[in-house]
Amino acid sequence: MEAALVTGKEKIEILEFPEPEPTEGHAVVEIGLCGICGTDLEPWVTGNPYSPSICGHEWMGTVSGLGAGVTHIKEGDRVGVGVAPACGACEPCRAGHASHCQFALLSVLGMGPFATPHGGFAPRIGMDARRLYTIRDGLSDTAAAMLEPATVAVHGVRRTELHMGDACVVLGAGPIGLLTVQAAFANGAGAVAVVEPQQTRRNQAAMLGASTVIDPSTEDTAERIREIFGGVGPDVIFDCAGIPSTIQQGAELVRRGGKISLLGLSAHDATISPSTWLFNEVTLIASLAYTAEEFETTMALMQDGRIRVDSLHSSTSNLTDLNNAFLRLRDTPDEIKILVDPRP
Repeated sequence: MEAALVTGKEKIEILEFPEPEPTEGHAVVEIGLCGICGTDLEPWVTGNPYSPSICGHEWMGTVSGLGAGVTHIKEGDRVGVGVAPACGACEPCRAGHASHCQFALLSVLGMGPFATPHGGFAPRIGMDARRLYTIRDGLSDTAAAMLEPATVAVHGVRRTELHMGDACVVLGAGPIGLLTVQAAFANGAGAVAVVEPQQTRRNQAAMLGASTVIDPSTEDTAERIREIFGGVGPDVIFDCAGIPSTIQQGAELVRRGGKISLLGLSAHDATISPSTWLFNEVTLIASLAYTAEEFETTMALMQDGRIRVDSLHSSTSNLTDLNNAFLRLRDTPDEIKILVDPRP
């Protein structure tokens, strides 16, 4: 069986792997669609080492084989991949911090018992069934393939603990930023402004409900935010840009005593001015991935229309054209979410 992996700077290889087998506690899934994530793109751009287990981690498919002991799913079920439930036995779990279970973290990172030889850029995959959840009948395959990033946004907003009516700013209107706009409104935000230099993505943000869109390449972002939210400033900044410069920018934009919620992952170090953070008494909240139960929450939000994903799907690729798909994501702002259909 062939699967694609990022193996170096601007390099994707189609490699041969053994057919997966449904061993004890594992399942085999026929992959239908797999999204290309920003964390897939980053090692392709930089050449940084990348774990094969998470190279293609936003996928949905159909169960085609079950090993002994798997009871929560059955053959023929549509499933998605996420985080394993908390184990209840590690030190954080025993201390009452199940949402930060060490065992579940391994599943996010594709390590330990959850390591696989490749990710979702393949026609089939075998994996620990604890990472699989059933997709509701009301969701299309396209929507199901974007459940994973949608759940990232939902988790980030929930960790931020918005108050009803909070004024928010989202920095960056990539897939996570656009999903965060919707999750913030679903969680009670009163207004959400979006800062994004690319016109297509600003248009998407406006279509998905953003109260205001700001072009930082032609407008003074701080001045525009003061115009929108007054001298006090916004209550929350959601940093979804994934670039170092916006970390400090958030501290300069948020109101005194406000929150910065970090969802975007930067591959580079960021420089901050500690005095700004100290004077403004800024609270920083960082969010990684999600918890197992948040997939059900996200599916409910997608089913009732509070989170819409269809317009984020800009094109579909296949395995043989995968390198070109990565190139388009890097160079073409109109591409927002490319889904890969790995079936021959």
